[in-house]
Amino acid sequence: MKTMSIENIMRKSFETLSPEDDLQKAAELMRSIKLDVLPVTRKEDGRLLGIMTKANIYDAVSGGLPPNTLIKGLFRKKDIITLQKEMSYEDASQTVRKSQTGTAIVLDRNGKVTGIFTKAGWIMAMFHQEELLNSRLRAILDTMHNGLLVVDSDGFVTTVNAAAEKMLSVKFSRIKRKPVDSLLRNLHLGDVLTKGNVFIGIKQTVDCSALLCNVTPIISDSQISGAVIVFQDTTDIDQISSKLESVTKLYKTLDSIMEIAYDGIVVVDANGTISMVNRAAEDFFRIPSKKMIGRPVDKVIENTRLHVVAQTGVAEINQLQFIGGTPYAVSSLPIMREGRVIGAVGKILFRHLEEVRDLARKLEDLGHQRALYQNKIRDNQEGRFGFDRIVTSDPELKRIKEEAGVVAKRPSNILITGESGTGKELIAQAIHETGFCSKGLLVKVNCAAIPDNLLESEFFGYVPGAFTGAQNKGRKGKMVLADGGTLFLDEIGDMSLSLQSKLLRVLQEKSFEPLGSDKTTHVDPRIIAATNHDLERLVSEGRFRSDLYYRLNVINLHIPPLRDRAGDAQLLFHFFLEKYNRIFGTSIRKVSKNVREILDAHHWPGNIRELENVVERIANLARSEKVDVGDLPPYLKEQPGKRTSRDRSTSADKLLIKSRDQHEREVILTALEQAGGNKAKAARILGISRSWLYAKMNRVGL
Repeated sequence: MKTMSIENIMRKSFETLSPEDDLQKAAELMRSIKLDVLPVTRKEDGRLLGIMTKANIYDAVSGGLPPNTLIKGLFRKKDIITLQKEMSYEDASQTVRKSQTGTAIVLDRNGKVTGIFTKAGWIMAMFHQEELLNSRLRAILDTMHNGLLVVDSDGFVTTVNAAAEKMLSVKFSRIKRKPVDSLLRNLHLGDVLTKGNVFIGIKQTVDCSALLCNVTPIISDSQISGAVIVFQDTTDIDQISSKLESVTKLYKTLDSIMEIAYDGIVVVDANGTISMVNRAAEDFFRIPSKKMIGRPVDKVIENTRLHVVAQTGVAEINQLQFIGGTPYAVSSLPIMREGRVIGAVGKILFRHLEEVRDLARKLEDLGHQRALYQNKIRDNQEGRFGFDRIVTSDPELKRIKEEAGVVAKRPSNILITGESGTGKELIAQAIHETGFCSKGLLVKVNCAAIPDNLLESEFFGYVPGAFTGAQNKGRKGKMVLADGGTLFLDEIGDMSLSLQSKLLRVLQEKSFEPLGSDKTTHVDPRIIAATNHDLERLVSEGRFRSDLYYRLNVINLHIPPLRDRAGDAQLLFHFFLEKYNRIFGTSIRKVSKNVREILDAHHWPGNIRELENVVERIANLARSEKVDVGDLPPYLKEQPGKRTSRDRSTSADKLLIKSRDQHEREVILTALEQAGGNKAKAARILGISRSWLYAKMNRVGL
């Protein structure tokens, strides 16, 4: 863009004064040309001597000087703001801002006055520049191929380009100052406008068109003032990609079919040139496929008519063909596309009948084995958990998943807390599978399930003869197995104090000595610990080492219970229903309204584990494709008016939990008030860590 100069915006019509002019002339000139400043120049060469301002005239009149007083001793000769004619608009603006009079004198290269630059002219130039920039920005936006929407900090539309109007089939005048959610949904706009997050590749469907959206915050003076949504129509790309994928699948299917076929198969193009050969034909002709492909079929196969079929389009089925003096049953079929012959495929049956039957039996066995292996592979893949397999609609758990996805890429220790059955192990598995150590093993240790006298050997292993009953070859410990991978310490709160000390030393030094050995083993596993206990309380009671707690609690992820995750009960119910439909071969698809109400109302003390058990029971016993109240376990289908002692106990538990939460809320508020809102200080007042304070605040709604 061409830079605007002073010459384009300065005032070129003006008057000058000389030192021999009087006050009356100065006042008359200022009044006539409506300027507060006049340049004073030498008559001989027009060079600038100074400026005469209205303030100078006021001072002279207030001093009692008559109108015929010469100005030669009255005008200002110092601190004069001057500009060069060739200066750019930007440089001149910086100079004028410093002027107290609001006026600058423009000089040429010889120092002669050539114009006057006023703040009023500067402001008008700014308006002109703004209009020019806006018009050019609008032209740029409207020539963009991608659609663009700009929203303010409240999510209301402020700018739309022509491509966006076309893709969304809407005019800007109809959506101006309207919520963008009325056009595009699920853009995570709340996270963008409040947290400054950036979201790339969000898929949207508008009027059968597939859109791919990128959402970026607009940050001005460290504040988020809005967001830009850029999107493109990927409908054609998706269709082409789908077709390419279909073609690839068909080719792979054809290749697989040819390879497992027990007949010799040869494919030629319309010119009779070989394009494909299966392994059976290679073995039969004893010629590698690379030496056959690209050659005329009649130069490779004796007495063949495959090239004739490719020319005539007439099939020849079960014809005798002598190859090496031996007759074989051969079939040749034309390959047609849009009514035109594009090639031919030939099949050579070269086995005796008994051999064919034997091959068929072997192929059947191979099919069974293949299905078995595929099932095993599928089971193994379903045992691997990424974050996409953690099903939730709860905003808090979504936030935890996002945080876990970030810390998975870094080696810091992680402590996962929460009630039993909330999915702590799933989070740990997802962190391992998506983290930097996913190529290593995920080694799980349930600290509550292994006796204390075996924990040390389980963790650190032992050498041959380390103790009575030890294996002759010794044994590797969990630490060694997890080296380069992840060591998941479940129920860490149940670990003995003696083992806690040894674990702490390994975490600090990344080395240990196996039982019965004097050699040091170096390891570097990623540590993820989980517990349903309040470790801070165990620390205060002396049942858990504080230094180990702080070593493990670098990143704390507190998993909320199912009862606090609105909507997740129904979501997970359908998820597990699909899982057990696949396992049991059932087709339960619908859930009655009464069942949905029960799912939402139940307290779920066993969390997700309890919910999955309920679904597995239903999948075993349900007699139709719809789940009704009669399919639920007895304790879930009790009527509200006929509450059992279990129900009363559950209600009492809920009341106790509510009372405890209210008390904790009041205590936390008091600590925050004493700390002046400083959470770190409030945590010290309460004698807990800051991460645990955040978890408690979240639980009680602060």
